This record gives sequence, C-alpha cells and structure tokens, in this order.
Amino acid sequence: MMPTKIKVIYQGALWKGSTAAMRAEAFGALPAVQCVPLDTGAVIGGKASIYNRVMWKLGRPNDTYKENEALMATVERERPDAILVDSSRVITVATLRAMRNFGPIVRAYYSPDDSIGRHFLSAQLEASLPLWDVFFTNKQVNVPELKALGAANPVHVGKGCDPAIHRPLVQSEVGTEYDSCDLVFVGSFEAERCRSINRLAGAGMRVVVWGDNWPSRVLDPRVTVRPAQYGTDYGKALHTGKIALGFLRKLNRDTITSRSWETTAMGRPLLAEKTDDHDTAFIDGEGYVGFTDDDDLVAKARTLLGNDELRLRLAEKGRERCLSSGASTVQRAMEMLGHIQAARERILGQLVE
Repeated sequence: MMPTKIKVIYQGALWKGSTAAMRAEAFGALPAVQCVPLDTGAVIGGKASIYNRVMWKLGRPNDTYKENEALMATVERERPDAILVDSSRVITVATLRAMRNFGPIVRAYYSPDDSIGRHFLSAQLEASLPLWDVFFTNKQVNVPELKALGAANPVHVGKGCDPAIHRPLVQSEVGTEYDSCDLVFVGSFEAERCRSINRLAGAGMRVVVWGDNWPSRVLDPRVTVRPAQYGTDYGKALHTGKIALGFLRKLNRDTITSRSWETTAMGRPLLAEKTDDHDTAFIDGEGYVGFTDDDDLVAKARTLLGNDELRLRLAEKGRERCLSSGASTVQRAMEMLGHIQAARERILGQLVE
C-alpha cells in the first residue's frame, strides 16, 4: 500500500536562486510529498584546485563535497521512500547499491543538460545508469540515447519556470534601468551568441548582456556587460531591455530552454532562435518571434522596436501561453512524482513476487 505522503530526499546545489533549489521547493510544495532537502554545498563560481579541474576535464570528477557520504548518511537517518539527485556527476554505483540496504528506495536522477554530452556525462554517472529507477532528462533526444547506454527507465520531462519568481515587474521594482536598452540577454558567453549580439550593436541597437565570461576583446564595445544574476535579481535583469533575446546553447543541443519559459512568464517580449519546440510551445508570432539567422534577427528586432503595440501583444500572449501550458516547476514536479510513484510500485511488486 502506498503511503499517504512519500518522503523524498532531494539532493542538489540548493543555494538561494539556483534552479535546483526551485525544483526542490516545488517538490516540497506537493501535498503528497515530504521533501528532505540535501544541499551539496556546490556554488556558482566556486574555486577548484588544478587537480580537480583536470579530473573534471577527464570526465572523472572528484567528490569534492562528499556527496556520496552525505547522501548515505541522510538515507540512513531519514529512511526515505525515494531519493532524487539533481545534476550530480559523482554519485557512485556503490552508493546506489548500498541504498537498498535501507529499504525499497526509488533512486531517481534529474538532468537539466544534455545528459550524454561530454561536458556532462562523467564516468561515475555513465556506470550508474542501469541502477537509476527513473532517469529524468530535459531532452527528448536523450531518451533513446540513454537507453542505448544502459539506462533502465529514461523519462523526458519538460523545462519550466517558477511563477512566484518569474513574474512581470513594474518600473518601481526594477529601478531606472527598466526598459533602458533595446535588447537584453541573460546568459553565458558563446561565440555564436557574441556574433549575433555584435550584429545588433552594429545595427545601432542598444544591447545589455548579463552573464559571466564575456571577453571584451571580441564583444562590440557598444554592448553593456553586467554580472550574472540569479533569483529575483535575474528577473530584474530581464526587465532592462524592451526585447529579451533567446539564444540556445549549442553545446547542450538545446531546442528550447528554461529561459524561454521564464522570459514569457515574466511578460517579456521574446525574440528567440526559431525551432520546432519553440513553435510548438508558443507559436511564432504569438508568444514569441523566431529568427533564423543574424540578418533575420536584426530585421525582426527593428520591427519589434518600432511597434510598441506589437511588443505588448507578444508579451501578453507569451505569458498566457506559459501559464496555461503546465510548465511551472510545481507542475513539472507533479509529473516527476507520478513516475517516482510508479517506480516504487514496481519495486514493491517485485518484492512480493
């Protein structure tokens, strides 16, 4: 018989404003879940030794934050029904096997990136794939790829947003920088993104970029660069441009990103790379405008900047679509909980047999 509440240990980098923290909070908000958050201690911009950086590059990251030890200690103390590990690359086969000594615990994993990409898939994670009872991935393309690598139960779950954080802001909340630039991009440097932003600046548009690792030697000097922002400050950053840019991360083979949902949830006009997934989520021209290359990007940015009514309608339609699409973090958590409960039923059924 299934318990009225399922106890889930949620392990991840749970620093304030992180996407993992948002997902953990969403699980905690579900009436059917007793969520036990387990912060790994990892933070953005944390310093790593040369040895640790080399091991990461080799695909064999060190367990710097003793994630295996902390997870096992918490499992022994809490005796959960399930554990959900968010993005860790260091959980070992030995840890997952030892967990079953404390009961029929569902071992679930969540990947927000390209799960089989060389930048993500560590030796530890690849070896452990057959032992995860559910492996959640944000990319549909990863499902057959994970199966081919031995994953027992890969499941696609879409990206989402937190409506409590990702909401429209007014000028008094943002300050004098509200809509002060023509276009805004929030994200890290990639060469292709930089070329596109340079084209916009070269066409006379005011662009502000919020993110890390944007080298001044290749970025047009007319572009304003600000540091990366998280949580509520991330929302304020996206309100500093009249149009929000939605570039995709090629390293992750992105066709839609969390930023797509977050931007539209905040009622910001989204000008993003045109993909089938963007078109399915929002419909080109209703909820977002898609561009195919830099010439198209510049032309469509000019059109939107020249038509306040069009931008307002685009923002309204995008927000309506986002809120009605089931893309909130709580709704995504409910979806994942269903798969975790199904896995638990299978495990309990095997014990009866």
